[in-house]
Amino acid sequence: MKVYLVTDMEGVSGVSGFDVRDSSRPQDVELRRVWSALWIGEVNAAVEGAVAAGATHVLVLDNHGPGDTLAAEALASPAQLLHGGRRDSWLTQLDASYDAVVIIGQHAMAGASGGHLRHTYSRRRLERVSLYEAEKAHTEIGEIGLIVGIAGEFELPVVFLSGDEAATAEIEALVPGVETAAVKKGLSRECCISLAAADSCDRIRTGVERALRQRHQVNPQRIEPPIELCLRYASRCGWRAAARWLRGGQGLSWRPMRDLRVRGDSMRQTWDRAIGLAR
Repeated sequence: MKVYLVTDMEGVSGVSGFDVRDSSRPQDVELRRVWSALWIGEVNAAVEGAVAAGATHVLVLDNHGPGDTLAAEALASPAQLLHGGRRDSWLTQLDASYDAVVIIGQHAMAGASGGHLRHTYSRRRLERVSLYEAEKAHTEIGEIGLIVGIAGEFELPVVFLSGDEAATAEIEALVPGVETAAVKKGLSRECCISLAAADSCDRIRTGVERALRQRHQVNPQRIEPPIELCLRYASRCGWRAAARWLRGGQGLSWRPMRDLRVRGDSMRQTWDRAIGLAR
């Protein structure tokens, strides 16, 4: 069994704020060290659960920040780490050869009620992302919905997610039968109640194993093309919508002042176009 594991940092138990990796203050350096240890602990718990369920190949995608922030030296065998920049796709290497997708450390989408560290792709640049479907009202979508939709195009189920309570509620509304582990509860955007690290890892380990054993009971969620996304930029970054449109590419249109409309034949293509990875 092959498992594609997408991981982010904001949904990890014990991570109380946005990443401080760019700070050289001693207290921030120490905080980043602690958060990194908590993060790799949850990822390794998921790897252990996957192996217990019969996985022989686990590819871990570092989906946080620049994509090269997970503690590679501490990753549990037999997992492999996909990290670094200049990728050809947001979920690069994901294809139909995998059996299931697992998400670890995920945050809720921008604007989600009770979502701790909530945002969609960029906490500074994007105010929200909306999905437009034929003959349906537009719906807001976050990274969870994007992962679910892209996986569905390969007939792959997303079987497990760990994160805060708002993130688990978000995927449960999208994927019937998905297993989740809520490892913290948001009290505000930057305040939360976290489980002890040992408890969060136990929930993840057992949940991933159970989810993968029952993966055939979870249906892939495919969004029928054509796909249209609208990215609403934050007020201070509204100029970026026009700049992205002016740089060109297929399927792009600009709605003054802050909206970038992106169209494509698949969720993967559309989102990659939106963030500049495809034309």
